[in-house]
Amino acid sequence: MSKRIVLAIVSVTAVITLVVGVVAVATARKSVTISIDGKEQTVTTTADTVGDVLQSEDITVGVHDAVAPAPESSVDDGSRIAVSYGRQLTVRVDGVKQTYWTTATSVDDALAEVGQRVSAGSDLSTSRSASIGRDGLTLVVITPKNIVLEVGVRQRAKITTTALTVGELLLSKGFKLGKHDVVEPRPGAALKDGTRIDVTRVTKKERTVHATIPYPTVVRDSSRLYAGETRVARAGKAGTDRVTFMVVRKNGKLEHKRIVARRHLARPVAEIDLHGTKVRPAPEPAPAPAPEPSVNYSSGSSVWDTIAQCESGGNWAINTGNGYYGGLQFSAGTWSGYGGGAYASTANLASREQQIAIAERVQAAQGWGAWPACSAQAGLG
Repeated sequence: MSKRIVLAIVSVTAVITLVVGVVAVATARKSVTISIDGKEQTVTTTADTVGDVLQSEDITVGVHDAVAPAPESSVDDGSRIAVSYGRQLTVRVDGVKQTYWTTATSVDDALAEVGQRVSAGSDLSTSRSASIGRDGLTLVVITPKNIVLEVGVRQRAKITTTALTVGELLLSKGFKLGKHDVVEPRPGAALKDGTRIDVTRVTKKERTVHATIPYPTVVRDSSRLYAGETRVARAGKAGTDRVTFMVVRKNGKLEHKRIVARRHLARPVAEIDLHGTKVRPAPEPAPAPAPEPSVNYSSGSSVWDTIAQCESGGNWAINTGNGYYGGLQFSAGTWSGYGGGAYASTANLASREQQIAIAERVQAAQGWGAWPACSAQAGLG
């Protein structure tokens, strides 16, 4: 075979090989659409599987990402590959945290995907329609709670709120707590459905008053006075203290008050009473008493009748119930002390003459001072 024929055969063979190769390559290339989180792009590839296509396009998927069809699935011309990246969703419901992985790109879709129900009326930290980026999202959910609130003397109220704590609820309703107010549960306590809140308004105020201090009485024996007689040697005088109280009221009602300070302004002065110890002289024998009428008005004109007229209106048988008896108004002690018991138990039961007889004994011992006002009126010194 000539050299020219050999060259011709080689050339034809090379052309055929090239054509076959080009046809094979053209036949192996595929057009594939890749959707990444909903954004599509079309690529031409010779890869045989989904995983190879993604690798050839430098698309990395992790354990929380979703790929459809599966990475080991084969691809053909016109195949579609969907890649959904995983996003970390942290949901904090009333302070309780849970973490999920989701391929949803919006809050609403993510909640539905992970099965997290959010009750109507809840407060969300972001909109349900908000998108979730590759970095993930933290969603705070505060569910509505039915609360019973009673503040001071206000009527108990039922409230639906999304406040997290007792203090937050009170602040949202315009209730300011005083320094001494008592709140149950405490302001920092978390609210739960059915929580009952009681606020007791407590006020503490100081009040200063002047208090009277009673004076004591000192009793002393006196040998100058007959037994049964008394005399005030020194009048008592009450003292004064300045007293400061702490007054505590709960919901306007007095709870208690206590003394927090006391200062003596004037000390009390004791009263001194003298009680007689002197033995009285024995009474002189007197004639037996004669019966007297129940009302005995004297018609005499002696000095004793004058005094009796002043003391009792001249009624020698008077007993007004004031502790003094007869025309000359003897006390029971004076009457018996000067021997009147020999005539009658009290002066009003004795005769005029018997009363005058005892009066003369009293006058001899005490002077006319025993009847100070009436003796002065009669001109007796």
